[in-house]
Amino acid sequence: MTHTRTNLGALDLNLLNALVVLVEERSTVAAARRLGLAQSTVSGSLAKLRETFGDELLVRHGRALEPTVRAMELLAACKPHLEGLTSAIGAVTPFDPGTDSRTFTLGCTDAVAFAALPALASVMRRLAPHCDLSVRVGDYRALPGMLAAGEISTALAYLRDDPPATAKVRVLRHSPWVVLRDPSSPPIDGLADFCSRPHVLVTPAGDLSGFVDDQLKHTINARRVVLGVSSFALLLAVLPGTDMVSTVPDFLAGAIARIGGLAIDPCPVAVPMVTNTLAWRAVTDRDPGERWFRAQVDAAFMAAGDR
Repeated sequence: MTHTRTNLGALDLNLLNALVVLVEERSTVAAARRLGLAQSTVSGSLAKLRETFGDELLVRHGRALEPTVRAMELLAACKPHLEGLTSAIGAVTPFDPGTDSRTFTLGCTDAVAFAALPALASVMRRLAPHCDLSVRVGDYRALPGMLAAGEISTALAYLRDDPPATAKVRVLRHSPWVVLRDPSSPPIDGLADFCSRPHVLVTPAGDLSGFVDDQLKHTINARRVVLGVSSFALLLAVLPGTDMVSTVPDFLAGAIARIGGLAIDPCPVAVPMVTNTLAWRAVTDRDPGERWFRAQVDAAFMAAGDR
């Protein structure tokens, strides 16, 4: 079917949005999750798209769906216009957090989630009772891709220098590092004492070397990381009642210390501060609802660092 100005109205634009997501996800399950629909609904949309365009669009290849040439052409042609339409509509649609209903999507690091999510979830329930919040946890390698693909609308994390070119960014906080320990262990007394302690490293990639070790390479000192864990929350399970210590960003230390009854010492190693950046998709920049949501994320994170 050839679509012209006279028959374009017969095409549901939601189908084009579904096509974009299907091509990017290459899975009806993942696309349904991202669109907030049932898998059967997404499969039905794909069937309608195939009939409309006279092309298979996505072909099963093993466990994935591979897009055809026609599907990639449609993606390139449709996605910029769909994003522009979303931006234009959002810019003129008012948002009342007390009565409106919508889903906000946030991507953040494990540390940011642990520190800021309690306050953010609380304020969302109180001020926007009909809105839902979906949080995706990732690191500086994964979050830019999530943002570029539209899986999240906002990211708050240490992003290095890799936010998508289409994103807008604002630095929220430069966070120094501090040391967590059980209060039964003596306070850290200088660099030599710090290096003599057994260390726990939060290491999603599974290695046992981090920022601290990078800095110690320039000295005659070295530390031993005796345990690597994949999440900052696991420090609550391994630090209390032991002689182990862990170096964490200061915005996170207070929350962990309060829950686990831990003590906080300054870090004697000159580790570069963590730059926490708020990034969001440019197409949501003027959307009143997304602006409101970003303000809540900002406030929750800054309050976590000030406690």
